[in-house]
Amino acid sequence: MAIWLQINLRSNVPIYVQLVEQIQHALEVGTLSPGETLPSVRELASELSIAPNTIVKAYNELQRLGFTESRAGKGTVVLGTVAERMRIQQQEALLERVHQMVHDGSRLGLSADALRVHFEHAIMQFYPERQQQGEKS
Repeated sequence: MAIWLQINLRSNVPIYVQLVEQIQHALEVGTLSPGETLPSVRELASELSIAPNTIVKAYNELQRLGFTESRAGKGTVVLGTVAERMRIQQQEALLERVHQMVHDGSRLGLSADALRVHFEHAIMQFYPERQQQGEKS
């Protein structure tokens, strides 16, 4: 069964969100693989001693996010495109952080040029091919 799922009833994080996050993490680290079937709602609700509606809500969210799909007679199945979907989500989260960083910089009075210089410095540090191009210029 799903021994790797652990619910913290004292957490401020809703139980269904805890389930979604833990299942996503299991996908990231390979505990769950594409094609695998998640435990049935009834099984998981019984094992974790939580309401079946909570499991349904978590499974619906995973499906909405594109990580799983419901198959008649088979249950909730992990999709084969999970790695790509997770990568897209991570990229979107990163771009949101960049947006927030620029917003914060403007609020703190940094000029666009100062931000650009620091951003370019970071690019040079982490993208070696850009550093080599800079040396050729």
